[in-house]
Amino acid sequence: MHRDAIAALLPAAYQRAMHPSGVLWALLDVMEALHESGEQRLDSVEDLFHPYRCPDRLVPFLARWVAVDHLGANRDLVAHGTALAQSRGTREGLRDAVALATGLTEIEIEESAERPFHLIVRIPAGSGLAERVRHIVELDKPAATTFEMGVLE
Repeated sequence: MHRDAIAALLPAAYQRAMHPSGVLWALLDVMEALHESGEQRLDSVEDLFHPYRCPDRLVPFLARWVAVDHLGANRDLVAHGTALAQSRGTREGLRDAVALATGLTEIEIEESAERPFHLIVRIPAGSGLAERVRHIVELDKPAATTFEMGVLE
């Protein structure tokens, strides 16, 4: 808040008594300086909640906030948290969650024709991410669904 805006909030008697060489003038300058850092932070407060502009230390908090912390805490997961929540429990949602959490773009998830409520998850051979993908699928699949891991051919 600038000195003039603060002065406008004062009673008329104080406003008439203000003079550039007076104590009240100096006090208003101090009050303006005290507000400055808070106002600067408020001018960019949306950056604290933006997945790509927030400080690194806030990414895990935002991941918890949008309920993707079980998948990890990266900026892409936070940015797509709403879409992941809307598609959670679907084959597409599971594929997107694995892709965002691991960076794998080649992943197949199909439903078994012989076994209801069973998924077959295939990832590239040698990706080194089998255990990470297994963990993500276990946490993100529907509770009554079983799955098996395989390798893409």
